[in-house]
Amino acid sequence: MHLLRVSLASVAFLALQAAAQIGEYDPIYSDYDYCQGITSDSKTYKPILGATLKKVQLFMRHGDRVPSMVFPGDDADYNLCGNATESHYSGGDTLSRTPTVQSKIIDPQDSPYHKLLWKGNCDVGQLTNRGKQQTHNVGKSIRSIYVDMLKFLPKFLNTDLIYVRNTHAVRTRESAEHMLNGLYPSLFRAPGSVIEMNAYPEAVENIVLSSKNLCPALPSIFKPFASTPTFLNFFKSNYALMAKTNNILGIANNPQYNNSLNGDFFISRLCNNMPLPCSRTNASDCITSTEATKAIAGTWVMAYGPMRWGPQAEKVKRISGGMFVGTIPKNIRATLNGDPSSRPFEFYSVHDQSIDQIMAIISAPNTPWPGYSATLGLETWELADKSHVVRAIYEGKMVKAHADLKCSLEACPLDTFATFLERYVPSDAQAECAV
Repeated sequence: MHLLRVSLASVAFLALQAAAQIGEYDPIYSDYDYCQGITSDSKTYKPILGATLKKVQLFMRHGDRVPSMVFPGDDADYNLCGNATESHYSGGDTLSRTPTVQSKIIDPQDSPYHKLLWKGNCDVGQLTNRGKQQTHNVGKSIRSIYVDMLKFLPKFLNTDLIYVRNTHAVRTRESAEHMLNGLYPSLFRAPGSVIEMNAYPEAVENIVLSSKNLCPALPSIFKPFASTPTFLNFFKSNYALMAKTNNILGIANNPQYNNSLNGDFFISRLCNNMPLPCSRTNASDCITSTEATKAIAGTWVMAYGPMRWGPQAEKVKRISGGMFVGTIPKNIRATLNGDPSSRPFEFYSVHDQSIDQIMAIISAPNTPWPGYSATLGLETWELADKSHVVRAIYEGKMVKAHADLKCSLEACPLDTFATFLERYVPSDAQAECAV
């Protein structure tokens, strides 16, 4: 176990070095580790003295997962996912509280396509056992703050106080379930109590940047970044690495993949201490941990670059993050105004891009990409003079605000915060997203 911790620490350090090609991460994130996001707990959390907490909006990335696509050169044994037990409600009839079915991913030996998938018990993009534990631990940390320390939430579950939303992806639903079980273990739930989990259909999901159905113009708006000196210099400095990884992964002639550093391929191996790949024709030609980590960090740059350094960065933020961020101040005001349908605690189980879309708008650009189970917490506090402020906590630290926000996110006046976010909300999203 000690060796794994050393390995992950090295991953974090190398990621910082690689990301520095465009913009170094702020020194406050020196403990950043992509494999393990940091969540505040009662030992590190500090409330605003003399103020009353009124609203919490918590965004959590799902936990550790296996790659979200299958590469031809992936010969790893992803035996990381276990066999999930299932106990759901169906057609108005309650199933037994004891799980009655078990979901198992098997290697389809009788399929002619069997060799196209890796070995092990994981489906593509599936949450691993490690990821389940990570998100459960987030729930325990959140409980230590908002239940035990602040008494903002009651000791025993009151479903009227909590709103939950996950994306359509199975891994975000499962991550939400594990987080909620950490927040309110069965000991603190009345028999039969049910937390409602809300999800938008995939076709109209507005909290995932890649929702091309909602915004067909996104690819064309991202594209100009690839012509900037910033990107071209980055691409040139990483070309040799890109060529090496593409050859080893067997995708050098595949345009679907070979224009990327394909960092997603390496993440599970690094985070789960698995061997890195070698060439199938030359066993001595292998990816080193330094190269793998540089590929991961470079992949983030290619993903978030258009929202930070691209020529249309403001437009990208507006039609990607803007489709969702307007709900943040709207929901805050609803709670403060006593709207009975509003919940004081909102929890969103989402993806890295979902959180980064918000961070690109509100935070300084040298903020690291959300790691597994990373959290962004937006808290609304009422001061002694009855005014309200919003503060943002990411990776367990106070977020440094984007220069255009004109306030500190340790205590930003609500009106300032709300007005800033609302300027990114498209007045006619369909028109702005039209190709």
